[in-house]
Amino acid sequence: MADWGPGIYENDDTMDWIYDLLDSGGISRVKRALDIVEEEGAEDVDIADCRIALAAADLVAALDGDINPNLPTEAEEWLTLINRPVSNLRAKAEEVVHDILQSSPLKVYYKTNGKYPEWKQTVESLLKRLEL
Repeated sequence: MADWGPGIYENDDTMDWIYDLLDSGGISRVKRALDIVEEEGAEDVDIADCRIALAAADLVAALDGDINPNLPTEAEEWLTLINRPVSNLRAKAEEVVHDILQSSPLKVYYKTNGKYPEWKQTVESLLKRLEL
């Protein structure tokens, strides 16, 4: 669970998921990442699931034209392959991100390691990009 910062893509969990997505992932894998948190509840999933759900939500926003300025090249490549809006996932993504921000092991993790203000700002920025 290595991380090197509070950004959405600044950890091994998310980047491994992005590499897998590039190899064989479509929109269904993005939706599944959001479903896991939605179905189990943000407070009951592990940190990796929270991180991956944030990345999935970030990709939903990007597919609809609201691109994260810190999007890694690998994610940009995936966006180019998919290249279609997913407006039907925006509300789900927004709800999942909000839940992670309110109550999740990832929130607790960043509160205990001193990077909570930066993480919170990153997640709130994602929420703004997802707002309909």
